[in-house]
Amino acid sequence: MELLLYVVLGSLGVLFVWGLVAPRSIWKLMFSWTYRDSFRGEPSRSGYLLFRLVSAIGVISLTLGSVGAYQVWQRRQPVPPAPPTLVELMWGKPNPVVLNKVVHGVTQIPTGLVDQPILGYQVVDGQTRQPSYLFGLKHFKLKSATKLNGLVGTGPSAGLVALDTADLVLKVSGDPKCFAQVVVVREDAEKVEVGVYYGQANPSDGSNKDQVANCSTISARENRSTLIPIDLNDEVGKRQVVGLDGRGIFEVKDLTNQG
Repeated sequence: MELLLYVVLGSLGVLFVWGLVAPRSIWKLMFSWTYRDSFRGEPSRSGYLLFRLVSAIGVISLTLGSVGAYQVWQRRQPVPPAPPTLVELMWGKPNPVVLNKVVHGVTQIPTGLVDQPILGYQVVDGQTRQPSYLFGLKHFKLKSATKLNGLVGTGPSAGLVALDTADLVLKVSGDPKCFAQVVVVREDAEKVEVGVYYGQANPSDGSNKDQVANCSTISARENRSTLIPIDLNDEVGKRQVVGLDGRGIFEVKDLTNQG
């Protein structure tokens, strides 16, 4: 059906342009044969002028109609997704939020909490505020997550944020009702071992055993991505950052400082 419409409109366009440029030739080809004496039946100059005028109106109408139809077609096309930002290239969607708590970590593995997978880490230089983009990310907020309910870390000093004293950030992604309650950090000269443990506020039975399924949510749409600042005894340097099981954790490179 659309092809037929295009053929009809195209044919009309050709006729209108022909009639505008050479009205006499189109008359001779298409209408003169209907007269016994074609010379006497030929239109006058005024007739050809009128023919040109009608053709011009047809050309203008078809042009405006085609432009309008193209604009309507364009508006109906699906909008291409916006290219990912540098933050999304590093950490994925949605953009992570930063836990604005100073976390030093403990050495003892807790019980009753969920061992949250660590999806990546990035080295931080709090003194020079690098990577600088981290300081522009939104902070983690959850009404039920308070120090009394088990939220890990302590508030930063006045005028500072937790990143100012951090040596690295760890990315975790879990159920929005859960939050980091314990971070395990073990350091030596060769490596930094880390573990993050999630839980919910005031679980009904006093533990988080029944919340394992929730706190380990893996659906990207449901998860909350959080960056946890860690204050080490010494900078990461050449040390390897690994999980408590000894497996290496993916290092996320800072793409914002690459020229």
